[in-house]
Amino acid sequence: MALWAAFKAVVSAAFGVRRGAAAREDVKLKPLQVIVAALIAAGLFVGALLLLVNWIS
Repeated sequence: MALWAAFKAVVSAAFGVRRGAAAREDVKLKPLQVIVAALIAAGLFVGALLLLVNWIS
């Protein structure tokens, strides 16, 4: 469950939207959780871009 919270923190940080109460909850996350969530999110983003490029061309 903590990984899901870290994933939500990473995605909301990427878009620049995070409420104050949620941002205060992010302090409870361990750095490793945030790093893993960021790597997963980056991998999903790159994979989606590759699929899109292959689909278009």
